[in-house]
Amino acid sequence: MADPLRVAVIGTGFGARVQLPGFLSLADVVVVALCGASDRKTKDIANQYGVRAVYTDFEQMLVDVAPDIVSIVTPPDWHHAMVLAALQVGAHVLCEKPFALDVAQAREMLDEATARNLVHILDFEFRYLPARYYQKVLVDQGYIGEPVLLEATMMSPMRWDPERPWNWWMDAECGGGILGALGSHYIDAFRWLSGREVQAVAASLFTSPHYAWRPMPDGSGDQPVTSDDTVSLALEFDGGLPGLVNLCAVAGGEHDVLAVHGTEGALVVRNHLELWGRRRDEPFDLIPVPEEYEPVPWVPDENLLLGPFTKLVGLMLDAIDGDALVDPPTFADGLAVQAVLDAARLSNAEGRRVALDELD
Repeated sequence: MADPLRVAVIGTGFGARVQLPGFLSLADVVVVALCGASDRKTKDIANQYGVRAVYTDFEQMLVDVAPDIVSIVTPPDWHHAMVLAALQVGAHVLCEKPFALDVAQAREMLDEATARNLVHILDFEFRYLPARYYQKVLVDQGYIGEPVLLEATMMSPMRWDPERPWNWWMDAECGGGILGALGSHYIDAFRWLSGREVQAVAASLFTSPHYAWRPMPDGSGDQPVTSDDTVSLALEFDGGLPGLVNLCAVAGGEHDVLAVHGTEGALVVRNHLELWGRRRDEPFDLIPVPEEYEPVPWVPDENLLLGPFTKLVGLMLDAIDGDALVDPPTFADGLAVQAVLDAARLSNAEGRRVALDELD
């Protein structure tokens, strides 16, 4: 049996909540190092999960540990430097989304990974929620006929509390905001479901006036919010297929919809877990998702994304071994989504429809 691949994780937020338990559930990898901004917090998390090596300097970690895989779970403004550094020491890389601050960074990271023939994965793990995965399977089997509309709506209270402290998520220069954090997932879902690419974008991005300032964590006063908390996108795909995305992070009426409407039917994932659908002349009804689409471990009440993330890592390991039967999302997908994010920001700034070929 081959030795387990050695993993280093950079990040102690989502990295600690989802990625560490995901990696530790797999026999083919071992987490050898954890890097974070706070020495105390990083040590506490490392002790909790039995990770021996702790760092606050990612470059030193790469030198000392020489990992086989680096997982980068940091704010987006760190991704470019960290991805390139990891690739340059010969590590395969798993990177969080949003991939980059702009298309130029995204393209450079993809080019570097391709030139070095290293596996590069984007953490679009929402693909592997069972209801979404089965939705994709049914679309591919022709359940809806030809797509006529892609639809996504997410109303979330994640930033509804006005006393929630300011952090990087509220800073546009760090890549914060709901467009990048969750809009990237829905853009990826649209591309994955339809097999089509976005050609043009019309976007409106908002910072809600009630949440234009946030208290600093140390109590030193309030800091202005420069990132978006509410987003509306109208996307035009190949062949004129429309896609509509509406997101809000300060909405008390919580709900989530990902839908594909077609000439012969429709499939709608509600609140991540339920798949509803209909064929023409049939009632709109709940569709049972076969157990085979449930990733291991599947514990949605405890940790919704743990199973989907672990599924993604399994696909990454298959790609490293050269025997992947299912293509995982890669830096190429990250670049495609980043182009849409850049076009959306330009559209909002200039108040017009932006074609993606304007970014070339």
